[in-house]
Amino acid sequence: MHKVLIVEDQKEVRDFIKEYFEERKIEVIEAANGVEAIEKIDKTIDLVLLDIMMPYLNGYEVCHTLRENYHIPIIFVSALSEEQNQLKAYEFGADDYVTKPFKLSLLYAKVIALIKRSQPSYQDIIYIGDIELDQSKQQLIINKETLQLTNKEYNLLFYLYQNKNRILTREIILDAIWGYDYFGDGRAVDTYIKRLRKHFKNYSYYIKTIVKSGYMLEVKDNEEN
Repeated sequence: MHKVLIVEDQKEVRDFIKEYFEERKIEVIEAANGVEAIEKIDKTIDLVLLDIMMPYLNGYEVCHTLRENYHIPIIFVSALSEEQNQLKAYEFGADDYVTKPFKLSLLYAKVIALIKRSQPSYQDIIYIGDIELDQSKQQLIINKETLQLTNKEYNLLFYLYQNKNRILTREIILDAIWGYDYFGDGRAVDTYIKRLRKHFKNYSYYIKTIVKSGYMLEVKDNEEN
């Protein structure tokens, strides 16, 4: 049985989600604010549904804290529909963003899809030039230094790897990683490309910007192991 942590200060919203999810055999843990969320999170949680406007700690602060300690999918569920709020959530490491009001069926579908994608089925290491990508742990290994990727970072990088040396438009990447029902624009892609380049450090040049087209992971044949 999957386990989801709902971090939401409005009890009626928590109850609304909990009833629907538990009918579908998902165990729900509740937190009424950010402090409770930090106290209740552990490695048995498969995914976090996170509001932004809450007492004590807001959703961004909770997301930042979780990202420092856990590799776990996070979906923001918020009444804040402005683009800057969504972009800020992605900058803090969110995997998805759902605005209120929402359809429970759509939220449930996103939760199940994210949980499935966050549970890797591969055990081997692939090589991107001089960079190692551990698929089982979703970790980058660069110059013997290990870096934990978020679920969205891993999915984006792996998709770039699957399509290496091929130009990918922002629209293609959005459809593949965020899904066809994502309502934001291509700047979410730009944000995560920037994060990956930062992680790549001296190897950031592997990810090329193709002006007026999109992005490409460029790895020459003699750079692949």
